[in-house]
Amino acid sequence: MSRMSGRAYAFMRWSGVHPFPGILGEVGWAFEYNDRLGRFHCFYCGSTEASPGAGQFGRRLFWYEKCLTLPELIKVMSSGTVDRPAFDEVKVFAVEDAQSEVALQMVNQLSAAPEEVIGRTDPLEHAREILTRYGVRSLAHTHGFNAPFLWYNLLPGRSVPARKLAVHLFQLRASETAPQVLTPADVEDRVRKIAQNDAQVSGAGECFVSRNGAKFIVGLNIAVNSAFSVGEGRNIAERVEQAIRTGEPHVSHVFIQVEPFEKLD
Repeated sequence: MSRMSGRAYAFMRWSGVHPFPGILGEVGWAFEYNDRLGRFHCFYCGSTEASPGAGQFGRRLFWYEKCLTLPELIKVMSSGTVDRPAFDEVKVFAVEDAQSEVALQMVNQLSAAPEEVIGRTDPLEHAREILTRYGVRSLAHTHGFNAPFLWYNLLPGRSVPARKLAVHLFQLRASETAPQVLTPADVEDRVRKIAQNDAQVSGAGECFVSRNGAKFIVGLNIAVNSAFSVGEGRNIAERVEQAIRTGEPHVSHVFIQVEPFEKLD
């Protein structure tokens, strides 16, 4: 991940909203707050909760907390209190250009909003707005989702138990730093594209790729204009071979065969 990258989190409480009949599940949020140099400072987390109160359907309250460490974040979101039951699961979003300050401004706006304003807006929209301002892309609109768990299920990524968030993050970091494992099919696709990028190559034909230890051996047929001389065809083949060697260092040997191609008038 880049220097300005960060992670955002969507939490789900499957138990639902007791004072609001027909509402299944509640969504919470969290994000990593980084400074302008990309240095991690803390987590912010919160939710808009349904709380017992006056009237048939109770009332909604917005809350947030600042957590200095990951264990503290997990404790706040997975342990719960009398007023705020624990969240059950979480999804993680990697954000390349995290906008910590923009997301925090939205949190401050919601925390300062009058209770009647919070009660008139969809709590699901609060979570979506905070995550979107942080930089999470392509989140489904909340309109029409009386069951928040349906919106949560549409979010990309794997849902894991909130208490196992630390293990999940470790696995994500390990997969990000693991070297890419290339297959012969990957190599074939790449060398074909390199060959076809040459303006004098009319097409790439049969391709053979074999693994040789940690590297690959490639044999590729390319088609060139039949009007070219044998010498010109050899020059094109050498140029393609050099382009493959330069662009794909994991290829140890390249064999290019030139075939004539009749241009259609």
